[in-house]
Amino acid sequence: MKYKITFFVFSFFTIYLSTAQVGIGTTDPQKDLHVAGTESTIRIDGLNSVNNSENFGGTSKYNVLVDNNGDLTLGKLSGEISSASSMSSPVVVQTTANSGLNAGELYKKNFTLTERALVIITFYISMDFKSYDGASNIDDGRAKVAHNYFYLGDGNTANTSKAYGMTSSVYSNWNCDTATGFIYNSRSTTLSLEPGTYSVHLNGAVYGGDLTPDAAFRVTFGDTDRLDIQAIYL
Repeated sequence: MKYKITFFVFSFFTIYLSTAQVGIGTTDPQKDLHVAGTESTIRIDGLNSVNNSENFGGTSKYNVLVDNNGDLTLGKLSGEISSASSMSSPVVVQTTANSGLNAGELYKKNFTLTERALVIITFYISMDFKSYDGASNIDDGRAKVAHNYFYLGDGNTANTSKAYGMTSSVYSNWNCDTATGFIYNSRSTTLSLEPGTYSVHLNGAVYGGDLTPDAAFRVTFGDTDRLDIQAIYL
């Protein structure tokens, strides 16, 4: 009988523990695990700087994430993914022969996200306006428009259904010497993206101020340029 009573008590205690709420610093826990106290904390050794490569120590704070299984992990450190000149050589884009709109891809840059993030894509690019054949400066007085924008891709192919970061400059000159130095387009765009591999496809477009052959021109993009990609992991 003693053994039966002991077994019954042990079984009851095991069932109670498996269904009861556990309180630390409280005798009335409100959840499965309730840590009470205005300065209460939880320490997980697997997330500290000694045991986790994503924890760089010091006084910095790091995001704790939960995955689809409910497991806690440290998020990637937010910061710069890429910052570089991305054009190997300048690219010339001409209008059509009658100064109509023409566009071309200037360069492609890939990047990979391991977690969901706000991605800040910033570009600036130089432009040099010349006559259609590139032989002379512009002096016809007509407005010349140069656009820059980018498409987002999958690492290979651009999704051209939506353009981002559209920015434009208008240039004109009438029968006089042109000012020296480059003209620049620049823009910064923030996108919310899921984990995966992406590509930035920067494009340049040109359009004349009048749809006549003598208004046609060209722009050389990218004697100097830069593309910065930063991630704020969520």
